[in-house]
Amino acid sequence: LKGEAGAGIQLSPNCLKVLFDLGLEPQLRHFSSCPKSIDIRDWKKGRIIKETRLNPECMGKYGLPYYHIHRGDLLRILRDHAQKRNNIDLELNSEVVEVTENDEKATLILDSGLSRDFDVIVGADGINSAVAKVLGLSHRPQFTGNVAWRALVPKTAVARELDDEKGSLWLGPGKHFVHYPVRKGDLVNCICVAGGRDWRDESWITRADLAELTSEFSQWNPALRALINKIEEGSLFKWALFHRPSLSCWHKKRTVLLGDACHATLPFLAQGAAMAIEDASVLSSCMERDKEISAAFATYQKLRRPRVVSIQRISRVNELLFHSNRLLAPLRDLILKNFSGYTLNNVYKYNALSAGD
Repeated sequence: LKGEAGAGIQLSPNCLKVLFDLGLEPQLRHFSSCPKSIDIRDWKKGRIIKETRLNPECMGKYGLPYYHIHRGDLLRILRDHAQKRNNIDLELNSEVVEVTENDEKATLILDSGLSRDFDVIVGADGINSAVAKVLGLSHRPQFTGNVAWRALVPKTAVARELDDEKGSLWLGPGKHFVHYPVRKGDLVNCICVAGGRDWRDESWITRADLAELTSEFSQWNPALRALINKIEEGSLFKWALFHRPSLSCWHKKRTVLLGDACHATLPFLAQGAAMAIEDASVLSSCMERDKEISAAFATYQKLRRPRVVSIQRISRVNELLFHSNRLLAPLRDLILKNFSGYTLNNVYKYNALSAGD
């Protein structure tokens, strides 16, 4: 929970299956928005290209809903749940500065100077994982040419012609814009991405110039421009998007990685956090089934790597689709209308709780 907690996050049925299994359904339901759909829209006229129905359809199809939640709320729910467990000791607001391991133990050192020995260390510390770097397992990032912005605005910022109980994905030449409700609909989370740029700061907490964003989308639909105009100066953040192929090895003898630390995913499928949640569930099951640590780690990677590589691949394809130029837009629309439902079904029906059974 150290530092800026970000903004909105999407929780699809595949990751809610894990979170509900932990007993977190009441808390998640209390803090989440439950969108009726995500409408894919044309950048200029605002026409709906494809409507992806979410609630209550996801409940009927997968036995689970689809939620939008503020990232800070999700972190608090997970923290509070952990603090109630007698077998969990949390050290909050700390940064890992060193990790070592040998045949007998793994040692973790925090920026406070605290040193602790463990049987196993799980590095779930994100895209610039300190644990991965210490283990010599760091990524080779590849800049995608995409720059992203994010902001939160009041729900009153949504134009009347846009249903504030839905999310929208606007697609235009070289750019896209996503907005959806969080905090029970009181706020609207906005994420916008533009390609063909060369600004490479990857930090999530870099303040952005609102005039720059306004200029980027100055020719887009009036309803979307009205939403952008509601963003307050100083509340807009900007970062560059880098692609990182999945690491070939996710573990050593007593240290293992999960989530973005070993397979960062571009945000074109809303599955980055979901993959980390799935990872944690599968890793836990593997360690319960096999008390030999290295064997459990190997099984975990074998079970998970095909799944996350597939998600990474779909995200890269979506990048191309979302940013299609005007000549290719009709083909893009045809693909989205006919194949996006099939793709999302394969993503959402996955059950991490039964992986390896």
